Amino acid sequence: MLAALKLVRISALPSALADVFGGSALALAAFPWSSSAQFTREKLPWLLLTTFGIYLGGMGLNDILHRHKDAAMNKPRPIVTGAISVEAATLLTSMLYALGLGASVVAGCAGPALVLALLTVAYNALALGRIERGQVRMNPVVAVLGVATLACARGLHVMLPLYALSRSVGAPAHFEAVAVVFLSVFAYFWLVTLVSLFEDSGGGKRALGFVQVALLPVIFALPLWAMAQGERAHSLIEDVLPMAIAATLYLWLAYALARARQEPTPRNLGRCVGLGIRGECLMMAALALAVLPQEPTWGAAAILCFPAAALLGRWISPT
Repeated sequence: MLAALKLVRISALPSALADVFGGSALALAAFPWSSSAQFTREKLPWLLLTTFGIYLGGMGLNDILHRHKDAAMNKPRPIVTGAISVEAATLLTSMLYALGLGASVVAGCAGPALVLALLTVAYNALALGRIERGQVRMNPVVAVLGVATLACARGLHVMLPLYALSRSVGAPAHFEAVAVVFLSVFAYFWLVTLVSLFEDSGGGKRALGFVQVALLPVIFALPLWAMAQGERAHSLIEDVLPMAIAATLYLWLAYALARARQEPTPRNLGRCVGLGIRGECLMMAALALAVLPQEPTWGAAAILCFPAAALLGRWISPT
């Protein structure tokens, strides 16, 4: 069981579940005439199951496809250490993908979920690289394409609740909010994944400096956009709290990136990536509170995913 949990990197799952909570708040805000109780009862369980299957399946596929690279880099992944066989890992990964795609049919987002699954496969293939003299080498164009693929997958993932609800009630009322959210999530994960390109070999001081600066507008884009939208009825919940959450996330990441720039070792870079992944929970909490302050439980659920990910990360690494 432990080997299977390490294979799918269970500690990264809370950040994906936070996507569902943030995306659900966005969907309910985009369809103000829809029933929150009905959505929670009929859509949410299947959306969570969709995320569970596809996200963990993608993690398992990463270990399967990258096992030779992991072995060359002496990474203690379960396939490399012999804790789980390639055949068992392949079976588990296939079952997870099937579970996620099956749940997406019931949720009403089968098409986007299939695209999401294919994007995870594409990213894992693009991120293979090659080993030369104990170092990972990647074609720069392929590396950038892989980063963009994963960022697109994460942005699409947040949109799944919106698509599932639109199948029932029609077109959303606020297209601008949808675009801002997708672009914010895309940019955030593009930057986090950019750091991961150096995780195996170290280095990348210039890239780390760029990421540290670029994260500032990306993290604050959504709360600032929300604050600019006319009259606000719940200023503490929809303005102050999202800005405070965004500031906390940025300061944590900026500190971690500054330390990594001083000593850009794989260990320090891995910490930045792990914090970046967990930080998605805070991004989604800020999103949920900013767009749906009248139902703060969505934001609370997303923010609770952060300590859950941190606790699991002490047991199993998310990267």
